[in-house]
Amino acid sequence: MKNVLVVGHCDLDNPQITSLIEKNFSANVTRLKQSKKTLEYLGKQDYDLVIINRIGAFDQESGLELIKKIKEDGRFKVPLMMVTNYKDQMDKAVEIGAVPGYGKDRLHDKDTIELLSKYLSK
Repeated sequence: MKNVLVVGHCDLDNPQITSLIEKNFSANVTRLKQSKKTLEYLGKQDYDLVIINRIGAFDQESGLELIKKIKEDGRFKVPLMMVTNYKDQMDKAVEIGAVPGYGKDRLHDKDTIELLSKYLSK
């Protein structure tokens, strides 16, 4: 079974992301509201994918800054994926080391499931 950490998503988006993952993959989803605890969570358990919101819904932290922080830490080799509808933000995330992500407006698209399958299929 795969493990996914979902960081910074609001109470509307998180259940949709969780449902999409759990219905299409053999995966456990852990929700983290506060991005400042991400390194702590990554240190306690191995994850196969971390899905990061562009702006944390509960702490307003930048997803780009979180990606930088995880990459600079150097201990974790987990794929980091940003969720944003803004192409420029997605491009910046990839530039700093994230894998290509998807926009919230494409959550239920076939392409999103194919994208996630790169990290969550057996």
